[in-house]
Amino acid sequence: MAEPRWETPQPLGVVAVRQEVLSAIAARAIAGIEGVRPLRGGGIIGLLGGGEEGIQITIRGDVVDVELRIAVVLGYSVHSVAQAVQRRVREDLEGMVGIAVGRVDVHVRHVIPPEEILMLEGGEDGEG
Repeated sequence: MAEPRWETPQPLGVVAVRQEVLSAIAARAIAGIEGVRPLRGGGIIGLLGGGEEGIQITIRGDVVDVELRIAVVLGYSVHSVAQAVQRRVREDLEGMVGIAVGRVDVHVRHVIPPEEILMLEGGEDGEG
């Protein structure tokens, strides 16, 4: 079975981008937003009692759909943070890869007090 990837023909050949690369771009987009923490198996969600991946990319021909699970730091507007995540992920994927983004669904799974963020970040050797 072929690995999931997005391909687009160009004048000099085909550009192919693996699904993992799209996920990495989305993860970097989330990391740049104040008040949000992505959920991933070895990070925050692992400590809070879950194990599902925080970013899922679905490739549908020329379009990708993105599903994100995040935690919002207590004191930030959940609505504002979720909208910022949607905008940034869409802009980064479209700008860096040139792919059309269909949906960016954001699921806020936890609200984390700021003092727990400091404790979690220290426990992950500075990874946040």
